[in-house]
Amino acid sequence: MQVHLSTLVKSVFDVGARVRHARVFHPDGIQLSGRFHADAEFEPWFGSGERAVIARISKGAGTPKNLPDVMGLAFRVLDRDEHPWDFALATTGRGLVGRFVITVARGWASAEYGALLPYRFGDADLVWLFAEPDPDQPSSASLAAMTEHLRDHHLRFEITASGVNTPPRRVGELVLHHADSHEHRTDFFDPILNHPADVALEPEMISRIREFAYQGSRAGRGEPS
Repeated sequence: MQVHLSTLVKSVFDVGARVRHARVFHPDGIQLSGRFHADAEFEPWFGSGERAVIARISKGAGTPKNLPDVMGLAFRVLDRDEHPWDFALATTGRGLVGRFVITVARGWASAEYGALLPYRFGDADLVWLFAEPDPDQPSSASLAAMTEHLRDHHLRFEITASGVNTPPRRVGELVLHHADSHEHRTDFFDPILNHPADVALEPEMISRIREFAYQGSRAGRGEPS
């Protein structure tokens, strides 16, 4: 059954990407680069000091101009061993139920990003990661407005971790700017494949289905798996 499921999911996303000539979701975005600085509690996984980052912000459905959309924030940071570690967040709620629900944001400044699947760091309890933007980001959902904003401003996000019955803890700060062509060397981020060995996205079955979707979408865009 798993073989049939993998083939089905890959095929659906392959066809979707071919028809759209882009990602099935989050087709339009802006490439960024910058730095991530982990707080002391999370340094065992990220390493100390500033870590190099490449990133992308995007609109999930690709709605035109300033129409609201599901916003996306994907970024790759080098972990403690200088290996790529990918994160893919979308606008979600923050409560116990809301964190499982993708939501539409009216603008970049009000977008609150979350990971739909929880992380397990080592043997610790499961936590969900969230990213909150600085309030100076554009109030509209326009990619053009964000591009203009990036001419003179950096983007800052506070990354936090929240368990089921625990208050949010700060993971670190992400600071991004518009990437030059030589700074951005990937067009996809894969949080299922790229993470430290002692960090996991759970449950495993859902992660596998998500990876099949990534593989199908990349194949439909003619990119290597």
